[in-house]
Amino acid sequence: MQNSPDGAELLRTARTALLEELLPQLPAEMRYTTLMVANAMAIAAREADAGDGHRRHEHTLLRELLEAEPDAGVSVGELNRRLASELRAGTFDRQTVRVGELLLEEIRDRLRISNPKYLKAADLA
Repeated sequence: MQNSPDGAELLRTARTALLEELLPQLPAEMRYTTLMVANAMAIAAREADAGDGHRRHEHTLLRELLEAEPDAGVSVGELNRRLASELRAGTFDRQTVRVGELLLEEIRDRLRISNPKYLKAADLA
């Protein structure tokens, strides 16, 4: 049993301290950089909360779209490069709706981590 906070909770606590205690004490010219750090901490906390589920889901979506065999040795990056190459070659020209659906699903997954407020504002949730 773990009694101490996990990495995501530590990031949230540190971010709160940064924004509530340190930011008000910093000169105005450091505000933008501090807010960027706080945003990065929030993204990292959401990634930690999500675990590797997002990466596995992206891998599954890409394999489905590319009709690739379920090979754990093929990376997400490799599948993304293959998708880009096949899109340029026109492989999916007759399947644009399916490609669009899968890519929109991937965009939603990424926004859940990187910018959940935009996801809601754009009515993509």
